[in-house]
Amino acid sequence: MSKKVWLGTRVALIFVVIGYLSFSLVDKKYGANLEDEKKKQEQMQEELKDTQALLKELEGLKGDTEKYITKLDTRMNELADNIYDLEQSVSAQKLAIEETKVSITEAQKEIDAQYEAMKLRIQYMYENGEFSYLAMIFNSDSMEEMLNRAEYLGQITSYDREQLTKFEQAKADLDAKELKLENELANLEATLAEIEEEQNATEKLLAVKQEELSEHIHDIESTENDIQHMESDIETQKAIVAELEEIERKRKEQEALNALKKLTYDGGTMTWPLPGYSRLSSYFGTRPNPFGQPTQEYHSGIDVPAPKGTKIVAAYDGEVAWSYYSSSAGNWVGIDHGDGIYTVYMHMSKRLVSEGDMVKKGDVIGLVGTTGRSTGNHLHFGVRKDGKYVDPLDWVSP
Repeated sequence: MSKKVWLGTRVALIFVVIGYLSFSLVDKKYGANLEDEKKKQEQMQEELKDTQALLKELEGLKGDTEKYITKLDTRMNELADNIYDLEQSVSAQKLAIEETKVSITEAQKEIDAQYEAMKLRIQYMYENGEFSYLAMIFNSDSMEEMLNRAEYLGQITSYDREQLTKFEQAKADLDAKELKLENELANLEATLAEIEEEQNATEKLLAVKQEELSEHIHDIESTENDIQHMESDIETQKAIVAELEEIERKRKEQEALNALKKLTYDGGTMTWPLPGYSRLSSYFGTRPNPFGQPTQEYHSGIDVPAPKGTKIVAAYDGEVAWSYYSSSAGNWVGIDHGDGIYTVYMHMSKRLVSEGDMVKKGDVIGLVGTTGRSTGNHLHFGVRKDGKYVDPLDWVSP
């Protein structure tokens, strides 16, 4: 398994844990005891540490990738400079070759002109024979003129030969120069092709690294988002623990008061808490998460849908143990019936009793609503026995 796949798997697993913990908090809160919720909080803290460690690791990989990209960018700049210089050299070399070709053409013209002049003189000598030369020499008026004319004829012949040799050598030099320039141009173009190939390879590698960097950034953002959710869930869990601690405190106080008051459950039959409405939208126990998440969760009571404002009644005689607003349970009330038995009423639009009130079976204690973490107007009704929730349908029936 590659490092990237391994990291992605870790992120996915952590997200699953986050989702499970986040969307199972509300109802589990009222079904588990205080110690369970504290252990859950500790587990969430450990998951947060693991996720923070993963974030640090991802940031390290991001830093390594950024350094490598910087090196690639530097190399790309060097290659671009080399390509530019080589292109300039190639252009200059091509220009020099063209200029040399022009010079070769001009040299060839001079050779051709010299050759034509020599041919004319040779043709003249051939057509006139030796007599013309002898006549030109012996018809001189003086010995000095004769010698000058003879020397002049010799100079003309030598000049023709020297000029022809000179022009041919110049052309040969130009031909050699052109060949050298062509070879140098071929070498420059080969080097340019190699550098351009390296540039293309570097660009592809850079694109891969940029994509890898984008993935690291996405993983980091996703993990940071997970951490935010986990921190939020931990705060929610802390609130749950605090609420349970407060409930436990009040329960102990109530038990102490009950001991003084001798509040006991006489075993009578409890009444249905929402007269006229018997359909259940959710039962006690495990159920699909009602908030659209692909998880199962524990449901600590039963849900009875009813219009907003419908009257809720006490299931049995007892003392109101608590009555306040909770971000998850909304407006809720708990009634102590003695002997460790409590009934619980959640999501009310309005509470009509206060902590310490004594109520009778059938007394109106609140109105149906959808406060707190709720998906619609209904009563969440639960029964607690000795600190744990039990199935309400074992105690009441519509």
